[in-house]
Order: sequence, then C-alpha cells, then structure tokens
Amino acid sequence: MSDETSHDRLTILEQAQLLHASTLRRHGDILDRHEERMAALAANLTALRQMQERQQGMLETLTTIAGQHQERMDALQQTLDAIKDMLGRGNGH
Repeated sequence: MSDETSHDRLTILEQAQLLHASTLRRHGDILDRHEERMAALAANLTALRQMQERQQGMLETLTTIAGQHQERMDALQQTLDAIKDMLGRGNGH
C-alpha cells in the first residue's frame, strides 16, 4: 500500500468521523427542540384544561341564572295575569 493511498483512506475516515459528529450534533439539536416544544405543548394543554374548567363553571352559573330568570318571569307573568283579571272584572269584583 502506498503512502498516498493510506493518506486518502485516513482522509476518508476523518471525513466520515466529522460527518458522523455533525449528524449527532444535528440530531441532538433536533431532540432538544423537540423536548422544548413538548414542554411548551404540555404547558398549553394545562392552560387549556384550566380554561375549560373555568368555562364549565361559568356555564353552570349561567344555567342557574337563566333558570332563576325564568322563574322570576313566570312569577311576573302570573302577577300580570292576576292584575289583568282584576281589571277585567271592573269595580264590581
């Protein structure tokens, strides 16, 4: 084997090692970004769950208020009907 052939093989080996090291760095960077994105996603999901719980609480409150409103409107309608009935009879009862 000539000295030049040995040098060419070493150069190829060195290039392969550099490429391999570069690939490992890139994969490491990709994994780091992936972990950061997963952490951000987990934080977003937690925030969304909290928002959902608050919205559920608000919906329950609004449903209660709507029911109370309907009860009051029904009572007012009964009062109005009674007044109309009394007015319709006139003074003679």
